[in-house]
Amino acid sequence: MNNLLGIDVSKDTLDCCLLIQNEPYYHIYKNNDDGFFNLLTLYSNFKVDSLGFESTGNYHKKLEKYLFDNGVNPYIIKPTSVFNFRKSLNIHGKTDKTDSYAIARFLKDGDLTEYLSYPTRELFKPLLSSLTLLQKQIRQTKNSIHAIKLYPVSSDVLDDLYDVEKYLIITKSRIEDKLITLLYTTCPEAKKIKRDISGVGDKLLIYLIPHIYDHFDKFTLKQINAFFGLNPISYQSGTSVYKKDKISKHGDAQILKLLYMSAVPSIRSNQILKEKYLRLKANGKPSKVALVAVMSHLLRAIVIKLAQYKKRELKK
Repeated sequence: MNNLLGIDVSKDTLDCCLLIQNEPYYHIYKNNDDGFFNLLTLYSNFKVDSLGFESTGNYHKKLEKYLFDNGVNPYIIKPTSVFNFRKSLNIHGKTDKTDSYAIARFLKDGDLTEYLSYPTRELFKPLLSSLTLLQKQIRQTKNSIHAIKLYPVSSDVLDDLYDVEKYLIITKSRIEDKLITLLYTTCPEAKKIKRDISGVGDKLLIYLIPHIYDHFDKFTLKQINAFFGLNPISYQSGTSVYKKDKISKHGDAQILKLLYMSAVPSIRSNQILKEKYLRLKANGKPSKVALVAVMSHLLRAIVIKLAQYKKRELKK
């Protein structure tokens, strides 16, 4: 029987439910380094198989990093999933104690595939968010400059806005350079992938690799395709509602954009992708459909190359 540890994370405390042969044992620790150490001791002493807690904004981030640094990979569970699951447990009332029990039971009976934690993704996520924010600020500054030019009376602030725009562009470029260096240090396989696949650049890799680096081997290529929104979906109901099939676009919009921007030059510089694109066009496929197929091919090629290089590293 697996030993499971459910944790309800709040601002000051960690309410823990240790589930041993379906019997709950409760512990409370502080949400600080001393509490994390005591929690890790409990985890080791009882040889816990699975540990998980809800995503609680910033409250769980420090605990998550502490566990990563000590070789523990927790499950980060959506609060709505636990909320819906606990309805089947006949739990009366809602306290931190009952929440920790519901999380422990979810670890036992729930589907945990989508709740695997991704330490590499968590490392890059705030950095990539900063890049996105800078890009928005650059775009908004350009729009402001364009609007102010229409009114000469306020043109004295243009020089300041030009300086702001220049500073934002320089800052964004510096952060991108540092992110590329961090990517190649953290995920050395990325540099080999860029070398091997013509059309794949640094920007695509710094957004894509952190999403798939930790657990790509737990999913099929079709599932990874769907995760990034490249799976086809149909709209049909009876005989009156019928729309053309299209890709779902449910994935990360920035990654889809970068895959598209990589696919366009790839059909000129990458012989394999060029032949694929021309073959689909010759078979009557529209240009956009052929291009989406090239995007999917690029994504699968990156995942396959990553798998090959990681297996080689494990054999050493």
